[in-house]
Amino acid sequence: MGEVSPLNRLYAQYRDKGFEFLTIYVREPHPGENYPAHQSWEQKLQYARDCRAQEGIENPLLVDDLEGTVHHLYGALPNMVYIVDKQGRVAYKAMWTDHAEIAEVLDNLVQADELTAQGVRLKSSYMEKINYIPADYAGGVREKVFGRAGPQAWEDFRKTFGG
Repeated sequence: MGEVSPLNRLYAQYRDKGFEFLTIYVREPHPGENYPAHQSWEQKLQYARDCRAQEGIENPLLVDDLEGTVHHLYGALPNMVYIVDKQGRVAYKAMWTDHAEIAEVLDNLVQADELTAQGVRLKSSYMEKINYIPADYAGGVREKVFGRAGPQAWEDFRKTFGG
């Protein structure tokens, strides 16, 4: 899920500017003894409730179906962030969460609305880039998530990525 508190701040800052923030719980990201892979809908709902409480998620939390339909429709990558504009176009998509960049995109959309209201004709501009980020989660997030899941989550991670 990534670090949530900056998302809570963005949610508080932008929800009154016409934006809705939704977190979609798609699957248990690092299954372990405490939180194994989902076996039933009721279990997935409970895990989502636990995640909401443990991470302090303030915005609406939606739960994907057991098959991961939404997750697969949006690329099945980890920690994806999408910003959809008022016309239904994806204005931003990123793997992992860069809170400063999200704020920039939201500010740009607010500015576009203001300019459009003034009668200014706008055109969209496409940009693609690669960001390089540290492999370790900042602020102990990995330790928190894996600790909650259980020792098997750590073991699976080490088998996959080493260390």
